[in-house]
Amino acid sequence: MLKIIQDEQAIRRCQRQFVKSFRPFADERIPVYLGHPGASVKARVSWSGRLGIWFLSRKTEEGRYWNAFGTGRPKPDATIPITCEINFPVQGVDRRMGGALARESDGRAFVVHRGKLGGSRKGVGKSLFADHYRGVWDIMEEGDAETPVAVIGALQSPRLVRQVTQFIRKVDRIKEIALTRSPQMEMPFYQIEFREALVGERYCDIERDKGAECDHGLVVGDLSESLKRQGFRVGNDDFHDLFLTNDRKEITTVFQVRTLGSPASLHSGATRLLLNSLRLPQPLRLVLVLPEKPDPAVEEKLKKLRIDTIAYEWKGDQACFPGLKPLLAPVQQADSA
Repeated sequence: MLKIIQDEQAIRRCQRQFVKSFRPFADERIPVYLGHPGASVKARVSWSGRLGIWFLSRKTEEGRYWNAFGTGRPKPDATIPITCEINFPVQGVDRRMGGALARESDGRAFVVHRGKLGGSRKGVGKSLFADHYRGVWDIMEEGDAETPVAVIGALQSPRLVRQVTQFIRKVDRIKEIALTRSPQMEMPFYQIEFREALVGERYCDIERDKGAECDHGLVVGDLSESLKRQGFRVGNDDFHDLFLTNDRKEITTVFQVRTLGSPASLHSGATRLLLNSLRLPQPLRLVLVLPEKPDPAVEEKLKKLRIDTIAYEWKGDQACFPGLKPLLAPVQQADSA
């Protein structure tokens, strides 16, 4: 279980680290008005072309660290809405804020969110977030209460900025649901594509390595991009991290990503692949994506179950898949035949 950070100096250090992580990604500062006409605040936001988001951090007179984010490059002097705020109190506990800083028993600090989205749009709030957010969940102890929170990322992770960006995009998609009044994030099968909003778990209280789990969405997204560059048709749904389809829109290959190499994690991934494949036409190629190659004995057992494995590695904050191309060469040849 996570425990909220209340100490003023500790929160200050975490806020500084949080802001420092974003600085290398800023391309320019743009003058804008945040909010909506009649209730806007003049500010200069930092825009990142690589991330596709803008961000603003400052300490307010009310006693909080204000971290505001939005999507798309703003036009100078335009009035723009805030997609999401990840605010922290200067000290203590403030449950009115969505954001918080929490620490695990091993001392690692995490950026978390209670799911309070705010804004003036009708239907946008904590219940909408709880119903639709997919990611890493945990319970946070805060004073005399225990609160379910979305774990955005580990503060010291070199991939924190990408994890926050992923969270912002998911919140943006959730808000679109309220705008369109659509209760589902599904789309017809013929509209096969990779949807970042489907990456991650629904709320559960299973204990796991939250730092590694925060990387899950990044690995899945990077794998999707790698497959697209190789010319594959990529999609995902509630059952599969990723899958490939042929010209007849039939699923031919299914991927399950694990960010831990432990036996329990490996067994869980293999079980998901096998069980979820039962609902699909056969024959089917099953691929387990791992942070490292399993022991030869384990790999041999997986082969008997018709499960292939590939390992990913980190280059900077990007996941790379050295064994992907040779593994899928037969699939590509079959599709082109």
